[in-house]
Amino acid sequence: MPVMLYSPSEKARQSGDGEDVSGEYSSSDVTIAVLNYNGQEMLGDCFDSIGRLDSAPREVIMVDDGSTDNSVELVREKYRHVRILEIGENTKRLNKIRNTALRESLTDLVLLVDNDVTLRPDCLDTLVLSLNTLPDAAVCMPRALYQHDTSIVYQDGQVLHYVATSYALNRNMPVEGLDESPRVSIGWGVQLIDRHKADKVGLFNEHYVMGWGDDGEFNHRMNLAGYLCYHVPRAIVYHMRVKPAHRYYGSVRNRWRFMLEAYQLRTLVLCLPAFLVYEIAQLGFLLTKRAAGGYFRAMIDTMRQLPDILASRKRIQGSRLVKDVELMTSGKIFIAPEYVNVRILSWGFGLLNGFLNGYWRLVRVLL
Repeated sequence: MPVMLYSPSEKARQSGDGEDVSGEYSSSDVTIAVLNYNGQEMLGDCFDSIGRLDSAPREVIMVDDGSTDNSVELVREKYRHVRILEIGENTKRLNKIRNTALRESLTDLVLLVDNDVTLRPDCLDTLVLSLNTLPDAAVCMPRALYQHDTSIVYQDGQVLHYVATSYALNRNMPVEGLDESPRVSIGWGVQLIDRHKADKVGLFNEHYVMGWGDDGEFNHRMNLAGYLCYHVPRAIVYHMRVKPAHRYYGSVRNRWRFMLEAYQLRTLVLCLPAFLVYEIAQLGFLLTKRAAGGYFRAMIDTMRQLPDILASRKRIQGSRLVKDVELMTSGKIFIAPEYVNVRILSWGFGLLNGFLNGYWRLVRVLL
């Protein structure tokens, strides 16, 4: 169920003060920022791929979140051209690391790269060209293929499901024959960002913890304000296969903050029955995983943050140029297969998706 590409108004093509925000950039206007925590085993592949790019960026930096392995020493010794920014402690706050990269870069454009990613040689040039040519582009994100099997998609542009989770288009699908047209999306860790446009919406929200939405919230906020974030399938990176992390607490906390801040009041009211059904299903799932404690802790923390959430909501709604319905959809919610490998969980997951899809068909015409 693809999302239609939003065609922004003339107002959306300008910043809040009426300034034209279009520009023409080259790869020499880019800082590549590698985000790292204990990535000693992966950093060599990552930096070597940056060295093989068709066009060199102006600078390469590494932002290190308090690594306890030899990451920093490795980069300092082997990749002496890399400027290293050390946080000094393990903050476990990816958005703090991302914002540090954006604030400390010497260029207008910043390509954020996770330490478990390698870049195809033409990736940077393709992303920069897309940023120059796509309407109102402020962020461009590449397609990711698995490094161990480059014929299979790891990430192909996240689509916002209306219950505030992801409809992961083409995840684990063969890449051959897939559509290569750019489309508005919410993202993942690898993004080419026009940091001046990002400044206008407040960069990444550092109240978000590791879990669903820590990066996509920034993209959604940009899209709402008319600074569009595109998935660019012709730009390719390769993702190393890693064991998925169980971030139940972060995903619950981020999801509720996301809805309360970003959704229009009309969306919150009309979609409330679907939210409640999803919430019951999610809690039931976490009970089977003996992880309900993280759920309740996340809900309590969300309530404690309500004053800040409401202040943030006022800012986001005040800068909105796009209706919710233009940037969300329904479809099969993505969940890793190992999470629903028991028959009753698989059956329940199918039933949940069926209900949510049916409810969306009823309510979307009213949004």
